[in-house]
Amino acid sequence: MKKSRIFAAALSLVAVMAVGLAGCSNSNSSKSGSNQQASFKNKTTKKADVKSTLTRSKQLWYVTGSVNAKSNSGLEAYRFDKQGNVTVYNVNKLYKSYAAANKAKALNKEGTLKATFKTKGDDTLINFKGKLSDIPMTQKFTVKDTLTGKNKATHLKVAGYHISRDVDNDVTKAVMVKVGK
Repeated sequence: MKKSRIFAAALSLVAVMAVGLAGCSNSNSSKSGSNQQASFKNKTTKKADVKSTLTRSKQLWYVTGSVNAKSNSGLEAYRFDKQGNVTVYNVNKLYKSYAAANKAKALNKEGTLKATFKTKGDDTLINFKGKLSDIPMTQKFTVKDTLTGKNKATHLKVAGYHISRDVDNDVTKAVMVKVGK
């Protein structure tokens, strides 16, 4: 009898701790999610909206290792259109707008790709096919999560996505961001 009471008490304690930890986990994730949503205001965060977010924007989407990655050879900048065509540029830094980069004569066109979008589970897959520097290529971005941040070099606020980038089966983590207003 004494063993069953001890076992019941221990089991109750474990159950209470599990419920308490689950409650803490939910409150923390909902708080961080609401903070992220607030800082990504006027931007869609749903995976199904990635396509419309990218293709409706006239801005440059910068692809780099992180928000503050440093590169001696410049950054890749992608500009999507509503038909799924993507112009890829090499630029030397983040610019406030496409017009600012164009005015600075900083847009070095690398080529044009065709993008197709597909939702798979919680992720959005973007497949690119075309030519860069007259060389045929394919690559795939898997959009993971949204992000916001500030580029330390330019002091510009950015918002976008964490992505996995697959070029010839070489997968790397990267970010795809545009400059906020």
